Amino acid sequence: MSNLNPNEDPDDHLRRCWRQQACSPCLAQDACSWCPFTQSCTPNAHTFPLLAPISQPDICPHWSERWEVRSRPFGCHVSTITAVSVIISILSTILLGVLVWISIVVYKRLKRADWDWHRASIPFDRVRFWTKWHSTDGRSRWGSSNTTGSQEQQPLLNS
Repeated sequence: MSNLNPNEDPDDHLRRCWRQQACSPCLAQDACSWCPFTQSCTPNAHTFPLLAPISQPDICPHWSERWEVRSRPFGCHVSTITAVSVIISILSTILLGVLVWISIVVYKRLKRADWDWHRASIPFDRVRFWTKWHSTDGRSRWGSSNTTGSQEQQPLLNS
């Protein structure tokens, strides 16, 4: 997990990085990162330098700038915390979009199936009463020939 040249002494690597006094020349060096608050160039031999603060809590001289370290490939204007938060935001947005899309697809499929699951909790007598009294055109079904039920439930006088 190191970008350090295997032939290079770690002390030489430290001296090579610490010699730099500005961000751009520091990041131009191999395996170096810039700590902005202490304005120091530190060795960073991590495979992916942006994520070095995860495994190296002492990447910068002062603990408070651990997540503010600047490294390649983003340069001097993007800290680790900024890059990680942007990546997490993008992935969260994509995940939320996928979840909304899945819920819409599931809703449409349930709607297409035309399930009457909402009527399952209504007792049978209420459903029969509702369908007998209300037709689709808004008029009462009493007296019509297409009502269901026994003869005892039909009215005596037809109008």
